[in-house]
Amino acid sequence: MPSPDHPRLELNAGLLSSRPNASGAGISTYVARTLRALAETQADCAPAWQVQVWLNRSEHPGLPFQRCATHWHVHRPIARIMWEQTALPLALHVRRPDLFHGMVNVLPVACPSPSLVTVMDLSFLRTRAAVPGPRRRYLQVLCGLSARRASRVLAISRATAADVRRYFEVPSSRIEVVPVPAESQVEAPADSPGRSDYARSLPDNYLLHLGTLEPRKNLGWLIEAFAAWLKRTGADWHLVLAGAPGWGGEPERLAAAVRRLDLAERVWFPGWVPPSAMRDLYGRARAVVLPSLLEGFGIPLLDAMAYGVPVLCHDIPSLRELARDRAAWFSVETFDGLHRHLTRLNRDPDWGADLGTAGRARAAEFSPRRVGSLLWEQYESFF
Repeated sequence: MPSPDHPRLELNAGLLSSRPNASGAGISTYVARTLRALAETQADCAPAWQVQVWLNRSEHPGLPFQRCATHWHVHRPIARIMWEQTALPLALHVRRPDLFHGMVNVLPVACPSPSLVTVMDLSFLRTRAAVPGPRRRYLQVLCGLSARRASRVLAISRATAADVRRYFEVPSSRIEVVPVPAESQVEAPADSPGRSDYARSLPDNYLLHLGTLEPRKNLGWLIEAFAAWLKRTGADWHLVLAGAPGWGGEPERLAAAVRRLDLAERVWFPGWVPPSAMRDLYGRARAVVLPSLLEGFGIPLLDAMAYGVPVLCHDIPSLRELARDRAAWFSVETFDGLHRHLTRLNRDPDWGADLGTAGRARAAEFSPRRVGSLLWEQYESFF
């Protein structure tokens, strides 16, 4: 029976990861920030709630919630799927929480409680060739089933909500948009002679992309566009493609493109970036560029705006929704739009500074307190 005086909430945060690879990228960032936002706002929004978070047994995020270890190595995909669909529903049948939240794409098929599922994106349907086959098939079946069976679907953007309606035929009345929170207390680094070791490892005058090296990020196009711009202008710029290696042979293809275009001294692959280095990585970039073919939200865009870095974006619905007029937009049909923005940045630093300032104001609208409050409103609406 529900406990309206002291409702019990359980969240599946098994994809929270501190591992220095692709598992610690965008999805894990979303989970970590959302949990922190809930913790920051619970005292004001829902002090009576009892919260338990299911976590990989190796993760200890230090949050004021009851932690329940999975006892399985759920950073391994097969183990995670088996745990989510066997051990987790058995535990829920015993514990009977008043509400269960699957934080990333899926619920247990046999979930016994009222439930919410957050859908990140539908890249496994929208860009099928860019997602590994086993992962694509699992998500196509389980995400669709979860979205149709959940009491409510939470989408991280209106663009994702539209895809849920289209591909899974979930009515709008059962979908709500709750975005990703911005990082708290972001400050751009001050120029000083005492730069960190990470800052000293970066080139001067660089264009930045941060994200897992996977096909839908469209980084092959970006390398080609950057090479053509350097050849045309002779500009003294570098391109930093930061992030963990992904799937589909993409890192090897990108490295081959760099060799073919003779850009070994101009294109850098620093790999996975620790959280402690984000301030230097973003703060010292001339601009962040996002040529993605599909994004559910765009965490690197939000972070770049929070750091006050100008952003150049491929004009797709989710990124346009997030940045509005606070970014410079281009099409990947040609190189012309990106080239115009890069040339303007190179000639007019004030334009880039103004764009960065506008971005910071937009990022402030995604504060942890605002997003945490939105999520507690969703939970409270069940009682």
